[in-house]
Amino acid sequence: MYKVSNQAQKPKNAAVIKSNHQTIFSVPKGEKDYNKKYLIFDQITHFNKKGLITQTFQYKSDTLFCYTSYYYDTNNILLSCEEYNSDNSLYLTINYTHNHKGFVTRADYIRSSQKHYDDHRNPVDVEFEKYYKKLYTYIVYINDFMGNVIEAQYYTADNKLSFKYSYRYDFRYNQTEIKYYNNKGSVSWRKKLKYDKEGYLVQYKLYMNNRQALLSKVRYQFDQNNNWINCTETRKRYDNFFAYDVTDNTLFMVRKLDYY
Repeated sequence: MYKVSNQAQKPKNAAVIKSNHQTIFSVPKGEKDYNKKYLIFDQITHFNKKGLITQTFQYKSDTLFCYTSYYYDTNNILLSCEEYNSDNSLYLTINYTHNHKGFVTRADYIRSSQKHYDDHRNPVDVEFEKYYKKLYTYIVYINDFMGNVIEAQYYTADNKLSFKYSYRYDFRYNQTEIKYYNNKGSVSWRKKLKYDKEGYLVQYKLYMNNRQALLSKVRYQFDQNNNWINCTETRKRYDNFFAYDVTDNTLFMVRKLDYY
């Protein structure tokens, strides 16, 4: 279960950034030779001059895996996004609904094209109809008065709650707690997050079954525009039966930022 730190993928000063090539490498715990790292994430994100994400391109083994295009209205409100396979065939469409304040209240996942591909995006002759019926097809968002999401509810096609998240924030609107609820309404895990005075995530604690499972600490290096370009996340895993799939590998995150 590789979970990347919860710091924003979008740089702080995104209004002047043209693109962000972010890679994440993992090094096994105890390994002193950092050259033995392996790549677990590779994505290029493009922004317009307004700071809005226009496209993302994900790569695996230096080969394009998929890409996503984002569409906005004249008020810069996100309307939809479309994910494509590397051969330009449509894989997934997400349509967004907003309230009168422009806050996203719902996201509908159009998964009809997904049925024709396996997990590696290879075309298949038999549709995975039974498998995709279990996936959520829409998300309902509950926002506070500032537009921060305080709850996200994930529903299947038959309108059954699959799972949900709840979120808490501090007075600076930094996300300080995340809780994950299963379809029975029980908390499976929760995460407590801590930030520095600039709003960068510096530490989080993961709890599973009300016991600490992981302690993560994050360090950054910044460029001349005060956007981070290198990030190191060190992890300490605790003795917790439910944390069997939680990695304690060290994560190295690198961002190559291209400015307008």
